Amino acid sequence: MRTVILALSFVPFLYYGGKDTMFHFRGRKVSATEHLLHLVLGLVLAVMFSHAVMAHHGIVLVTMLLFVIIGGLDEYVFHRGIPAEESDLHAKEHLALLTFIIISLATDWLEKNNWNVSPVIERIRALAAQSV
Repeated sequence: MRTVILALSFVPFLYYGGKDTMFHFRGRKVSATEHLLHLVLGLVLAVMFSHAVMAHHGIVLVTMLLFVIIGGLDEYVFHRGIPAEESDLHAKEHLALLTFIIISLATDWLEKNNWNVSPVIERIRALAAQSV
């Protein structure tokens, strides 16, 4: 079940990442250095995804840190003054990746709680009752 959920939640990122990659060939042509940096980012994300599926949290955290460092370098060096269309794709990619991470964390929690959402519902009800 975990694999299916995580694979489906990664599809939007792959979609926007693919569109962004294609934009680098038809829109803003990028240098070989930037292509190489994007390849490294893709490899880091592939490692992150595969270890998220296996619930290897330490490796996921390390790869997320690497992604932030390398991605930050990419944004700072190569993505200044990029076209609005590409900036829009980046925003959607980042949101899709954040969504994947949140779904991954939620899946971990659900697995640890035998896929029982009752505690969450009860907590929400209790908070709602307190706020009234």
